[in-house]
Amino acid sequence: MLDLFTQNQQESYDFSWIVAVFAGLGASEVIKRANNVPLKTFYPFRIAYNGEPIPLWRNYLFVEFRERVTIDVCRSTSKFLKVLSIHDKEGILHPVLVRKDAIRENLELLQRGKFNDKVYLRRFYGYGSLVRVIEGTFIDKKVRLEQDVAPLTPGNRKINVSIGGWSGKIELYKLDL
Repeated sequence: MLDLFTQNQQESYDFSWIVAVFAGLGASEVIKRANNVPLKTFYPFRIAYNGEPIPLWRNYLFVEFRERVTIDVCRSTSKFLKVLSIHDKEGILHPVLVRKDAIRENLELLQRGKFNDKVYLRRFYGYGSLVRVIEGTFIDKKVRLEQDVAPLTPGNRKINVSIGGWSGKIELYKLDL
């Protein structure tokens, strides 16, 4: 058996997680079936900028490894694709197993904010958006954008705008985007 974290062959059976791959909502179906057995499951996730957990790998699911039971539960959905596995020296296929404490350690790091990847996402302003001017001639007026402003716009940028019957340009600063 291969320990996914140390890449070493192990003779010990001190593992408990297998990594299965599914299509569509297959992982969700297996989680429901595993709860009836009961088998532990773990969906890798991170915390988004809004505080919501989102899956890291949408189609991957860690399932507690029990001989025959785990594979049968995974294969019980039509959305099952494969279990991550390797060939040994004799050509026999073995599942890649993850050591028992890996999930607990991952959750501890996540709770400490190590994997939370909280990022400030700038908004996308499309053609026709109304934006309030905070400085200059049109202060406190809303202007209509005549072109898209993407979140990853580099540096300062001049944008065509219109207000009533007037048209002109405003400069957007990187920090305002």
